[in-house]
Amino acid sequence: MDFKQLLIISLRRPAKLPNLLTSFEVKLNTLVEGALFIAASTSLLNSLLDQLIFKSSENASILLENNSLSFIFNPLSMFAFELIFIITVMLSILFFSNFSKQKVRIEELGKNVLLLFLVTFAFKFTQVLFLFILIDLYYILRFFEVLWLIWALSSVVAILYNFKSILLTAFLGVITVSLTMGFLFMIFISSIQMFSGGNLPNV
Repeated sequence: MDFKQLLIISLRRPAKLPNLLTSFEVKLNTLVEGALFIAASTSLLNSLLDQLIFKSSENASILLENNSLSFIFNPLSMFAFELIFIITVMLSILFFSNFSKQKVRIEELGKNVLLLFLVTFAFKFTQVLFLFILIDLYYILRFFEVLWLIWALSSVVAILYNFKSILLTAFLGVITVSLTMGFLFMIFISSIQMFSGGNLPNV
């Protein structure tokens, strides 16, 4: 099976991924490198898309009505958020794996999760095309991208750990990841405030 066909299956029927990737062995350091690559590539593409939408970080700051938050649109900040998001998703899945009798190696879980994030990265290229046609379509595609990622991750996790409900897996996963990312975002903002001498306003 070639890589293109694997991406198509991942996009249409992600529940098949665990069986397809069983014979594909990866090491832990390879997963770390893959996570760094995906986070870097995604952050650069997101930064480009935001620049095309807002034209400049100054316009983005005006939109946010807070000039001090323009650092959020910095590629390095986006890279940090993307990497933290991938790690948070992995840790959340590992947390819920305690409720299953099925034991899955972290390498097995990691290759499935990273492949889905890679498909999400490829999905963003179609958003670039629609950005030049109609910006409303861009936002619609971005919304469907989020829905697809939730459904795909939940489908894979349900298969790997023999969970009966994909919907319940998705619901609990979204709550856990959202709360964790919100908490980490507050810590990130507080750290920036501390190192900048308190110039940033409280969030």
